[in-house]
Amino acid sequence: MYDYLRLTKPFVDWGLPEGDEVKFHVIKSRSIHGEYQLVDKQHHIRISQNSIGYTVSLAEVMAHEMIHLHLEESGMEMRGPDIGHNGAFRVCAGAVCKVHGFDLRTFY
Repeated sequence: MYDYLRLTKPFVDWGLPEGDEVKFHVIKSRSIHGEYQLVDKQHHIRISQNSIGYTVSLAEVMAHEMIHLHLEESGMEMRGPDIGHNGAFRVCAGAVCKVHGFDLRTFY
C-alpha cells in the first residue's frame, strides 16, 4: 500500500523514501489504527490488524502516516508535548483527501 500511494499525487511530488527504506510493523491495538515514528534515523510505520478491516481503511491510515513521514523529512513534524496535527499536516491532508477521495472530517 505504501509503495502504491507513494507513486500517486501528492505523494510522488514529496520524494518519499522507497518502501524498502521504511520499517513496517503490524500491531494488534484496537485503539491505534496507525502510527509513524522516527527511531535512530529510521522511519517506522505501524498499522493495527485489529482496527483495520478493509483495503480502503488501510489506504487511508497508510496515507495519514505517510504525511507524518513527509513532515518529518521536511522538518515540519511536531515533537514532544506539541505532537499532533499542525497546520502543515492539515494542508497535506487536504491535498491527499482531495486526490484519493478520503473524508477529511475523519482523516485526523
